[in-house]
Formats: sequence, C-alpha cells, structure tokens
Amino acid sequence: MVTEEGQAVAHKYSVILVTLASDGGNVWERPREVLETVADAGYDGVDLDAEPDRIDPERFEEVASMAAALGLKIPALICAWGGWHAGEVRDLASSDESVRSYAVGYTKKCVDLAASLDEPPLIEIAAVPPQSEYPVTSVPRPVLRRNFVKSTREIGAYAAPRGVRVAIEPINRFEGYAGFLNSIVEAKSVADEVGAENVGVLADFFHVNIEDGALTDTLRLAGESLMGIHLADNNRQAPGTGHIDFLQVVRTLNSMGYSGYLSLDAVPARPDWKTLVKSSIHFMKQMEQTAALQDRIAGAERGGGG
Repeated sequence: MVTEEGQAVAHKYSVILVTLASDGGNVWERPREVLETVADAGYDGVDLDAEPDRIDPERFEEVASMAAALGLKIPALICAWGGWHAGEVRDLASSDESVRSYAVGYTKKCVDLAASLDEPPLIEIAAVPPQSEYPVTSVPRPVLRRNFVKSTREIGAYAAPRGVRVAIEPINRFEGYAGFLNSIVEAKSVADEVGAENVGVLADFFHVNIEDGALTDTLRLAGESLMGIHLADNNRQAPGTGHIDFLQVVRTLNSMGYSGYLSLDAVPARPDWKTLVKSSIHFMKQMEQTAALQDRIAGAERGGGG
C-alpha cells in the first residue's frame, strides 16, 4: 500500500463483534444499533461469529445484509476454539482422531458459511487444548504439530476451491498448548510446511506481545504470509492504553504494503463497548496521520525545505 510521500496511508479496520457482546453490544440481539455504531465510527468492516450450527441462517443473512447496506464489509468470520468461547472441545491438534475430526468438521462448516457470502471472508484456525497444561504440555510437540498440520491440510484443501483463505492464529502458552503454536514464527513454519496458497498466518497483538520478539520485527517476519491482524494493546485493551508503539506498527505496515484488515479485538470491552469502538479507530487514525506528518517533515528536510 503505497501513497505519495507525506500522504497518510489509510489502513482498513473492522471490529470483532463477539468481543462487544458481554457489554451489551450483542449484534444478534441489537443488530442495527451495533452495526450503525461501528459504521458511524468510520470502520470498514465487521467480523462475524462463525457458528453455523448455533446461529439461525436467516438471522445471519439478515445481519450480513444490514452490514452491507451500511457499507461494511465482512473481512473475516471468527471461529471459536477455546472452551470459554466455543463451549465445547474443538481441538485441531488432538491425538484422538474423533476429536480432531470433529474440529475439522466444524471448520469445514465455517468454510461453507464463508463461501456463501458474495466476497468470501477469511477464517482463522488455532490449536487450543481442552485444558491448559502450563508451563509445558504433556503431549510431545512433534505429535501436536503432525496432527495440526494434517488438520490444516484438510481444511486448506477444502477451502481453496471455495475461495476461502485460512489463517493460522498462534495462541499464547496460557490459553493454547504450552510449547506448541504459540508464536508467529511457528505459525509461519506450519503454513510453509502445509504449502497451500490459501493458508497463511494471523497476528493477534495480545498473543504476539507475550510470545514473539519485537512486534514490528514479527510483522516483517510474517511478511506476505500475514493475512490478518487482531488489534489490541499489550493489556488486551484499546490501542494506546498499554505500551505497544502503534506509531511504529503503522509505519511498519506501511513499509510492508500490508493491505489486510486490522480487526479490533479488545477483551473485555472497556470502559463500555461504544467508547471502545469509537476511541480505538480515532487513535489508529491519529497514528496514521502522525506517520504521514513525520514522512512529510523528513521529505522537506531532505529537500532543504523550510
């Protein structure tokens, strides 16, 4: 994504709507209020829940159509992996074939849901055990990797002819498998091993802050494999409330030519869901403008301007 020097690069932003539900912003109960708030704040899209067996298809279509009417894209569907979110075991790295196959089957339903939309959105996959075993999982890492790679190949092959991209999201050691698929480095390694054009990685800034090195270096390492970003500060709250240097994040994404979405993923929604939605994009747009201003000043200095 390149613009003339001194012109702000406008990145694309969406909101992961499930993160708003616990604070009263449940899109399935109050769709117009939630979607209008997001659209009026200036977002480009919304990420909807991927629960094909739980959300009524007519209700899903109603919300998707309402989003489109408000000018909001649906860049991603959010699959649920952790027990707190899924309400059941969905383990793509399980050595129990029935468990692994169940998780793959759920994911394929998510792929079908994505493919039913005019512009098939991204889906994300992760490795999350039934119970945390911090500081290190009892299952050998090579076994987990073999199982997860097998699942990813099945999902990627199913998704490809349906026009759906699949992003591997590494989960921190406290929520995922402690010692397996916690970092972007390993997620990219798995994606490279799978070797499918429609399989890449997703960087959740909260998880990356815990498990990877410098955030901007991690983004560069992900490179062209980076399909999506889940946006939060290191405290899992609104951008700008923690210690992540978002100005450098914006500058790095600009230099990479990143064209994907940054999807707001602050949990819980504080101080309230409407303030979170409005303040987060305002802050990120300020970072874009500041980066552009710095470039303009640097250009003037190189050119000898006053």
